[in-house]
Amino acid sequence: MDSTKPGISVVVPAYNSELSLRELARRLEPVLEAAAPRYELILVDDNSRDGTWQVIKDLVRTIPWIRGIHLMRNSGQHNALLCGVRAARHELIVTMDDDLQHPPEEIPKLQRSQRASQHC
Repeated sequence: MDSTKPGISVVVPAYNSELSLRELARRLEPVLEAAAPRYELILVDDNSRDGTWQVIKDLVRTIPWIRGIHLMRNSGQHNALLCGVRAARHELIVTMDDDLQHPPEEIPKLQRSQRASQHC
């Protein structure tokens, strides 16, 4: 892995998404492994009414590159997103929805676009 590549933080605001988060993490892992020497997934639970927070806690316990934040009240998607962005540890931050509407496999395209814009 090229250690000159920046690390990537993926921030996902989550609301009532207990059924999609494990699949999101499963699909992100090979993409992030190939894309960056350091990476993390930050899942921000926006005070969901289902088992979202429990799923996040389970993922954090079993997968070291996942971090979880639990908001004590529903703050809305944008505030949850900002909370995750503030907690991000790496140079590149990618934001995604919790329902896999944004395919994780598109992250390398974003990286290429970011590198191309730096050379303009």
